[in-house]
Amino acid sequence: MQRQELPADAVRVWRGFRSVTMPLPDFLGLLGSVFIPATVELQIQAGLDAYVPTVPGGLPGKPDTVPDETAILFWDSQPAYATAFNTLAVRTYTLTHGAVYGPGSGAQFPLPFAGELEVEQPYHLFTASVDWMRSAVRQVLVGRADPISPDDFRSSFASVVSSLQAAGRISGGIACAGDNYFSFWGAGDGADDAVAELLGASGAGWSHVFAPAPTRLPAGLWDDWPGMTVAAGDSFNMQFARRWETSTDGGGA
Repeated sequence: MQRQELPADAVRVWRGFRSVTMPLPDFLGLLGSVFIPATVELQIQAGLDAYVPTVPGGLPGKPDTVPDETAILFWDSQPAYATAFNTLAVRTYTLTHGAVYGPGSGAQFPLPFAGELEVEQPYHLFTASVDWMRSAVRQVLVGRADPISPDDFRSSFASVVSSLQAAGRISGGIACAGDNYFSFWGAGDGADDAVAELLGASGAGWSHVFAPAPTRLPAGLWDDWPGMTVAAGDSFNMQFARRWETSTDGGGA
């Protein structure tokens, strides 16, 4: 395969809420022993190109209305993601989620940002291809302060996101807001400044900034290995050889 660009709209934006029947230690244990490594190992050959999972669950003061796990997952393209379900590996991986995550959990592809944040709709700020796996990534996750209405909360963050889009100081940007939370991922040298601007938005209550750590799995599907250790507040930029980087037909990094 030839080297792939990562289309800005080919990213699944995941927000997961822990099931009320799932104790936090079990949730963190399953993320490390099953979900995060399986996301990589079961989906690389189907076209997964970048994966940045974050675990807000268990952080002090985090409201229950803020996701317990977030992730951005880049694919070769939106059609490649759809085609991935032709494989047993991806179908099996998807079916493992039911007992762990509760209502409100889900993922969507983003739309181009055009000034507004519709509830639970992700957006990408720029159309240029960015290799999020190889980039410096920052994420900010914010809960809505009680006196602020959900509409005003989203509107305030939409205004800052518009400014970031116009300034163009970051290479890539992804935003998503619910009624009670806002999440933003920035890639490139200006990501820290972008996060600082977002933290100043009106309506911001509880918040946390994450710096996803480049992380490579030390073992694969058939190795004797207990999995990763995952703690509250961890964030990973998973590093792996993508299918077009290991192809023998003339492609490669």
